[in-house]
Amino acid sequence: NHDMRRDDSRPCRFSILNQLACRRGSVALMRGACGFVAVVTASACLLSEAGGGRSGGSVASHIFGQRHAQVQWGGDSVADNLERRGVGRFLSAPGGRQLSILHISDAHISLHDDLAPLSTRMHSAFVRTTDKVSHHRTNPGEEFLRLLKLACAKQVDLIALGGDIINFPSEDLVAWLVKTLKEEACGIPFVYTAGNHDWHAEGLPDDDTFDAQRLPQLQSTLKPIYDASAAPLASPLYSATELNGVEVLTLDNSNHQINAEQLEFARQRLARTAGPVVLLMHMPLALPGVELPPKECCGHPDWGAQTDELFTTEGRPRWPEGNLPTTTAFMLLVRQQAAPVGRIVAVLTGHVHRDFGTELFDKTSAANITALACDGKSNGCSLRMSAPGWSQERSHHSSSFLYGGASTIAARAEVLQVGSAVGDKEDTLMEAEGAVQYTTLDAAEGGYRLLTVHLPDVN
Repeated sequence: NHDMRRDDSRPCRFSILNQLACRRGSVALMRGACGFVAVVTASACLLSEAGGGRSGGSVASHIFGQRHAQVQWGGDSVADNLERRGVGRFLSAPGGRQLSILHISDAHISLHDDLAPLSTRMHSAFVRTTDKVSHHRTNPGEEFLRLLKLACAKQVDLIALGGDIINFPSEDLVAWLVKTLKEEACGIPFVYTAGNHDWHAEGLPDDDTFDAQRLPQLQSTLKPIYDASAAPLASPLYSATELNGVEVLTLDNSNHQINAEQLEFARQRLARTAGPVVLLMHMPLALPGVELPPKECCGHPDWGAQTDELFTTEGRPRWPEGNLPTTTAFMLLVRQQAAPVGRIVAVLTGHVHRDFGTELFDKTSAANITALACDGKSNGCSLRMSAPGWSQERSHHSSSFLYGGASTIAARAEVLQVGSAVGDKEDTLMEAEGAVQYTTLDAAEGGYRLLTVHLPDVN
C-alpha cells in the first residue's frame, strides 16, 4: 500500500480523517452508517496471497445517493474532480461514453392467487403496499409500471431486473410481465436474473431439496423472460451483455449459492481486459463486515441447516449443511477483481426488504445498504461524504452500524447532478473510489437505483 498521492507534489485532498490516514500511508474508511448506508469493507489485497492477477483494472470513482449512483471509470479521482467541478457534481468528460441502468428488484407482482394454496401466503402479503416516498397505498403492479415510466423519462440504456419480480412461478404472471415490458418500456432492453420467489411455489410435497424447483422453473415457466431479454443466453444461471463499453454480468444466486459452472463463467469473463463490469445478482454478497443474517445474503459463513429460520414458513426442505466451496471461491474472486485492481465497479443486488434509514436529517426515508467491495486500506478504495458545510455527529445507533468507532457523517440536501440523465434531489450524497455493492430497496415499495457508468472517449 502507498499513500493517496497523484505524484510527490500533490497530497491527499479528503476529509480530516482521511488526511490523517493519508499521512499514515492508508485510507481512513468510514465504517458505519451515513444516513442510509451501512458501509463495510472487503479485501482486495488478497490478490497477492491468493495468486489473483490484475485484469484491466482502473480508477473507479462513485458519487451516489439513496436512489442514484454515478461511476467514472478511468480518468481522475473523485477528489481531483471535486476540486475542478465542485461538490455534488459528477465529472464525466465532454463527449465521453456512458451506460445508464435502472435497477429494479423485488417487485413481487401477483395479479391473482393463481396457485392457491401454494401462492396464497405470498399473494396476500403483497396485495397492497405503501410507497416509501409518497406514503400512498399502492400495489406492486402499479409500482412496476411507474418504474417503467421512469426508465422512459430518464431514457436509460438498460433495465436490470434483479429477481423476485413476480411473487411466485405463474405462467399468467410471466406472460403479463413480458407483455408489459414490451409495451411500456419504450423499447429499452432489459436483462434478468431470478430471485427465490420467482421460482418457488410454497408447500410442494415432492421437493427433496430447498431449491428443487429452481432449474425446472427457470427452464420452463420463466423461460419467456429470458427469451425476451437482451442477453445472449447460454444458461439462465448466468449471462453477459455488453453495451456502450460496459459489460453487465448476471449471476443467479437466488439459492444463496454460486455453482462450479457459474464460477468458471465469472472467471473467464472477468479475466478479459476491456472495460468496466457491473454484476447483477439477487442476493447481496456477505462481504466482510456486512451484518446481514444468512437468510438475506449469499456466502454467509453461518449459512446452513442450523440457521434456516424460514423452511416451515416457506414450505420447503431445510437448507443443506454449509456453503458450496464454489460459493466461497466466488466471494474471493469478486474481491480479487474489484476496482481499482480489477474490472468490477458495481454490484447490483436486492432481496433485502427492510428500511435501513437512520435518525439523521430525513427520518422517513427508505434506505439502501451500500458496501465497499474493495480493500479500504488500499490506494483507490475509499468512501466519504460529498456536501458543503458537512457536519460530523455521533450515531444514535449501536455498534452494529459502526465499526472501529467511526463517526456518522451527515449532509444537507444536495442535488445529484449527472448531466441530462438525473437531476433529482438526494438528502445525502456519498463519494467512493473502488468497487461498490449497492443493495436496492424493493420495487414493491417504490425502490429503484439509477446507476450510470461513465467512460472516457476511445481515441
